[in-house]
Amino acid sequence: MKKKIIYFSAVVLSLLLLVLGYLLISKGKNPFGPDSTTAYERAKITKITDVQNNILDEEGKMVDTTYTFEAVFTKGTLKGETITATQLISTYAMYNPRPVSVGDSVILYQPNVAEDANNLPWCFAEYVRSDAIIVLAVLFCIMLVIFGRIKGLRTLYTLALTIGSIFFILVPAINTGRNIYFWTILVCLYITAMTLIIVNGVTKLALVGGIGCMGGVLISAAIYLVTDVFLKLTGYTDECAIYIQGINDGAINLKALVFASILIGSIGAVMDVSVNIAAALHEIAEKVKDVSLWELYKSGITISRDIIGTMSNTLILAYIGSSLCAVLLIIYNNSFSLLNLFNKENIIVELLKILVGSFGILSALPLTSFISALFYSSKSKRRLTEEPVKDEYTDLLEASEKEN
Repeated sequence: MKKKIIYFSAVVLSLLLLVLGYLLISKGKNPFGPDSTTAYERAKITKITDVQNNILDEEGKMVDTTYTFEAVFTKGTLKGETITATQLISTYAMYNPRPVSVGDSVILYQPNVAEDANNLPWCFAEYVRSDAIIVLAVLFCIMLVIFGRIKGLRTLYTLALTIGSIFFILVPAINTGRNIYFWTILVCLYITAMTLIIVNGVTKLALVGGIGCMGGVLISAAIYLVTDVFLKLTGYTDECAIYIQGINDGAINLKALVFASILIGSIGAVMDVSVNIAAALHEIAEKVKDVSLWELYKSGITISRDIIGTMSNTLILAYIGSSLCAVLLIIYNNSFSLLNLFNKENIIVELLKILVGSFGILSALPLTSFISALFYSSKSKRRLTEEPVKDEYTDLLEASEKEN
């Protein structure tokens, strides 16, 4: 009963910490940025009323196409109202969405709603794509509960808190100009402690896995801070970084954003290997009698060698996959010069994420093995005081000694 009370207290406390952290950062204001003067609404297209082409050059290569359509709002205060809106597709633009058609669910926007909204036009903003993602997310949650049962429900709760800590703590902290290094480490600590306690309970396994995970993460952070001195990074890794600096007047530390992305990106893998090692050595300590600290540590190192290859591949493939378009673009723009390619800051940052994250895994493995051996071996040594198992020969021998 005591363990259940402690467990439910941890569940409630983790949610309260998230709420209190958000209130501390927001202080009653909008921490996500200035309020928008643009209204966005969901609608469904019912009719295409007009298509106009505007030729902009003599050769006819530069063309603006304006689609005029009728749509019905499907959400919000304007639900059921029919309006006329437009979609502009221009050959000047580097990216154009697919032309609208009847039956499409779209997002329409109306700029400068502070003015007379009745006289402002509605324009196409994006297609509604979130519905399909929500369906996939629901299916994932159902499968997780079916296979994981009670642990699946716990995992869903920790996933919600993890996402909440990033979007309601870390992101607002960055937007409000707080120290990114401090809040990143704090969020990583929160994610680690909350996940391990809720999924595994208030146990030695959670404690050992948490210490090993945070040890690996902190080592990764230290390695990044040291290498940053030699790499001369600016943080301008893509167009998003340039845009962020533009709208915030250079108030956000872009190098600190790289630090945050590395730690947040690697903490999942580091936590995974830490818990695997801690769980494996806990099982060994439970099943094998008289196991010593050194034997447990050696077992942890042996298991670590089997884990290390696949986990490093996980990080490498994840980061390469996310930066594949950037690599292709740089190759095309630089005529495939390896010298230039592997000295571009955005490529260096991706390589840094892989290496620093892998260092975190490598550091967490022996650290978790040692801490597990330290915690679990003492329990095994206590078994030395257990009474030995007696057989028939032992009973006869004792009876003979008493007679004599």
